[in-house]
Amino acid sequence: MARRKTLMHDIHDEVRNNRAVRALYERELMRLRLANEIAKLREERKLTQAQLAKRIGTHQSAIARMEQSNYRGNTVATLAKIAAAAGKHLDVRFVSKTRRIQHV
Repeated sequence: MARRKTLMHDIHDEVRNNRAVRALYERELMRLRLANEIAKLREERKLTQAQLAKRIGTHQSAIARMEQSNYRGNTVATLAKIAAAAGKHLDVRFVSKTRRIQHV
């Protein structure tokens, strides 16, 4: 018996087969991952948003925005401050396109 094609199958096909859609998907997934990494790092250090904000010289609302996947204002300098405030260092790398996101 053939499986019915679902909306998710259609979406996955579109992401796989359409270069523009795939690029958009990968950008949005990267933003989501970065937002989650900031929140995870803060939580691992048992810091509130206000505490992290104070450590990097900003406001709690700025940290809240950075922890949202639709935030587009991250800078390397700010990310480095967050890393340092959490006792980490920031590692920014360029990776080969052959290491594309495989979650689709």
